[in-house]
Amino acid sequence: MIASKRFIWLLPLLLLTLVLAGCGNTPTQVAEQEGGFLLALPRITVDIDSQGNLSIAGVTADTLKTLTFGQVDITGMRVDPAYVTWFTDTNLQHVEVVHKNDGLFLFANNEPLPHVGWSSDSLSATGDLIGDFNLLDARTTRLVKLAIPFMQRIGLDVAIRFPKQASSDEIALRDPGEAIAAMNSESAGGIAQLRVHVDYDGEGVPSVLSVSTQDLEEALGASLRQLQLDPNTISMLMGVGVQHVTIRTTGNGLLLWVNGQPLPHLAWSDDLLSNGADLYGQLYYTEVYQLSREAATNLLPLLNDIDGEVVLRFPLSAGAQAIPLPNP
Repeated sequence: MIASKRFIWLLPLLLLTLVLAGCGNTPTQVAEQEGGFLLALPRITVDIDSQGNLSIAGVTADTLKTLTFGQVDITGMRVDPAYVTWFTDTNLQHVEVVHKNDGLFLFANNEPLPHVGWSSDSLSATGDLIGDFNLLDARTTRLVKLAIPFMQRIGLDVAIRFPKQASSDEIALRDPGEAIAAMNSESAGGIAQLRVHVDYDGEGVPSVLSVSTQDLEEALGASLRQLQLDPNTISMLMGVGVQHVTIRTTGNGLLLWVNGQPLPHLAWSDDLLSNGADLYGQLYYTEVYQLSREAATNLLPLLNDIDGEVVLRFPLSAGAQAIPLPNP
């Protein structure tokens, strides 16, 4: 017991040694930030065996538990063997997640996928939104807000490798030295345009160009109640000062604003959308998914050619000044 207690003081050093043993030799790229904190770790490679057990640099969860006298027990962190078999059968050899100052980037078999992009403004607005909507308890909300300034100062790269088929050639992991560029979040033209501004009244009834769903119900003789919002939701939005939510699709992603403040966005390009469609077809290869595979192959790349905008506008609370919509 005494030895165990003494060993606890060496535990952080052991864990750091283990993590670095499973790392590459190139730190994750993080743009230089002002201030007194920056953390850029090399890539950490996690290997999954056929039973879903994790290991880093050959050290399994069971071994780690033994080495730390049970102080670090991650033996319950296993991947369902059914998923491992599925990934092996479909030749998904590895998935990589890279956290950088400008986004969270995804790769499958070394192919880049649509990813989440952000800026300091969008991260700050997200923290405010979490607090305004009480999405988390007060303590967690405070922790999130405290963590936000650090998010753009941390570089973290985790690659998860699955068993490959004996007959398959090994697919190399992405070269960590290659630059990863976030997609530009500015609007771009497309072959199709769509613009819909929806105004909600205090009862949650939506309308477009002053034509409400109630007007359409009377004209069509069909119920459109599912398009309405609960009046309590409208009251809540007014209470926290949300005047409008803007969603735009552009040639490089799906952009989102609340009261003109940008939030983290989903970034894509022709290549990234095609890679996403290919991955879907690779994973869902059976006959039962034929129609959805064809839809993904044909429709996903079209997202890059649609210039769309949907704005949801809500009633202003008493005394509030109207906030202009974000510029296209």
